[in-house]
Amino acid sequence: MTMENGELILIDYVGRTSDGEIFDISSEEKAKEEGVYTERMDYRPVPVLIGSGYVIEGLEEKLREMEVGDSEENIDIPSEKAYGGRESDKIQTYPEKEFKKQEVNVRVGDQIRVGKRKGKIISKGSGRVRVDFNHPLSGKNLLYDVEVLEKVEEDEEKAEHIFDYRIGHGDISFEEGKIIVNHDIEGHDHEIPENVKKEFREEITSHTEFEEVEFKE
Repeated sequence: MTMENGELILIDYVGRTSDGEIFDISSEEKAKEEGVYTERMDYRPVPVLIGSGYVIEGLEEKLREMEVGDSEENIDIPSEKAYGGRESDKIQTYPEKEFKKQEVNVRVGDQIRVGKRKGKIISKGSGRVRVDFNHPLSGKNLLYDVEVLEKVEEDEEKAEHIFDYRIGHGDISFEEGKIIVNHDIEGHDHEIPENVKKEFREEITSHTEFEEVEFKE
């Protein structure tokens, strides 16, 4: 039996580049075994709503073939089904003085945000700064070890996992046929973007029995 669109599963995984470097890991126990544990990381099973782009294409294709309790190592995912190839037009050059105006000290290797985009400074000289906005894993083939831990059946638990993935801040409560998202919390004075609200509402109403979502901000 294959996984169907709308089913929500919990997985543990280790993601590696083809040369063996771990870039993501969900299990605290495994992180300690691999020597990459850090207290800053929130280790827990990862929710995947099948068909909704929660994980990269190549990994979801493999998950569709698996069942609860299955595990597989060294799943080889080519770059075109991971984060795509590197694109030259995503490497852009800026006058260094623009960063100085904002009192930003630019150094090669630093991550920097320009507008809504996050990139890496790859060179600096002659008054110019080159920033690479490609995803750090673009152009790379990836390897995954993955285990399917559970299929979530209860609608409230399913909604909580969708909330954690799409929004992550605040809390949710349930009334008959309705979910209430409370985002009016200390330390988060920004509103939830409309596109995120739309995605959350569509996934809830399509894949659970809840018919209404109310946001309090």
